[in-house]
Amino acid sequence: MNSLLALGARALTMVISLVCGVITTRMILGETDIQHYALYSLLITIPSLLTFTDLGSGAVLVNAVATSDDIRTDRKLRLQITSVGRVLLMFATGLMVINTVLLVTGGWRALFGDAGAIPGAALAAFLCITLFSLSITLGVWFRILLGQRRNHLVILVQGMISPVTLGGVWLMLTFGGRSFDSYLAIASYGASLFSAIVGFLLVARSTAPLIPDSMKMVLRWRSVRGVRVMDVGWPMLAQMVTYPIAVGSQRYVLAQFGTPVDVAEYGVAGQVFFALNGLVMAAGVALWPQFARLRHKGELRRGPYLLSMIFAGAIAAATFMVWFVAPWLFEFITQGELEVRTLTILAFGCMIMLTAAVYPLGMFIMDKPGIRFQVIPTLAMAAVSIILSVVLTPLIGIVGPLIGVSFALIVCQIIPYSIYIHRHRERLLGAQGEPKTDEPAEVG
Repeated sequence: MNSLLALGARALTMVISLVCGVITTRMILGETDIQHYALYSLLITIPSLLTFTDLGSGAVLVNAVATSDDIRTDRKLRLQITSVGRVLLMFATGLMVINTVLLVTGGWRALFGDAGAIPGAALAAFLCITLFSLSITLGVWFRILLGQRRNHLVILVQGMISPVTLGGVWLMLTFGGRSFDSYLAIASYGASLFSAIVGFLLVARSTAPLIPDSMKMVLRWRSVRGVRVMDVGWPMLAQMVTYPIAVGSQRYVLAQFGTPVDVAEYGVAGQVFFALNGLVMAAGVALWPQFARLRHKGELRRGPYLLSMIFAGAIAAATFMVWFVAPWLFEFITQGELEVRTLTILAFGCMIMLTAAVYPLGMFIMDKPGIRFQVIPTLAMAAVSIILSVVLTPLIGIVGPLIGVSFALIVCQIIPYSIYIHRHRERLLGAQGEPKTDEPAEVG
């Protein structure tokens, strides 16, 4: 039921996000030019490269909340939230230091390639990351909801981002004049901060006094030592880093070895296919606490292979539909300013289809031994995809990074995960009982 609710919520928000994204793209391309849209596309991609803001420690919260008898009074859970909150605060602080260095040294301009030469590009990046850093400090909320099997609420709250972004871009284009063209991405980051505030307040109220008590202890470093969270965090970090870097870096590879038109074409096609990826992610991540709870109770009866095939098949069908309507869809999105080629559509569809196939497999092995196993395959996937992207992009253009990730997903994740599940089937189904090591130990 949780997966169905998450899927329904994602379907609703996907439609809203897609419509708002199309309108936003049309406004930007209509009022500015391809270069400014390329800059906007590069800026809004940065958070997708930084999904590891808790350094993987949030996995402890998901598992702990999913198996807790009463989260309102669970002392260990309160200490775990305190520890994860400290990790988020340190990450946000470190990110702002790097942000400032990139602004002062001209690093932002170099990173964006041709788009970095647009006046105001570096300052726009600095302001965007500042807003993102503020959002990071509130990040425990969606991990708690995920552990409660309320992922649909996370999706609905985050679904506000696209409409609010659309409103912000419209306001800046309408009343800001051309001097605001470089800063349009700030609307997206402001919308994300607003969503984080709403989600944090929702969780704080529904789980009171859990969040207020935990937050009071965050800055009490000496008197409240918290608990170990990085024993799971470090292996989880490797997973959280890999896919965002492998996929998010594609635009930057194109910015360095391609043209602004390549970046813009990727951004337009990505609006559709990353919306589909969001649908897959919603249904896939919802499986994590479901598998964990069933395994904990000894009620897990089947493996993830059928789900994997269903996920992949659904994306294959969706890719066919996108290809069928592509001439009208992308002409409408870009107002005829940009062509999205059939090969780009098929390569995007292949990448998202294989990503969909991985999700049920990965979520099935999210106990502590499984999380640790996934480290090497996921790191290998990122390394192989980035190397292939750099090699293939100068040769075959925009489809190079997409083919690189697709190949890496098959060789480095789908095949190893399937072998691991087959070899450890009894443990993963809960036949050997729940490992005692699944609960983090206290420090001191």
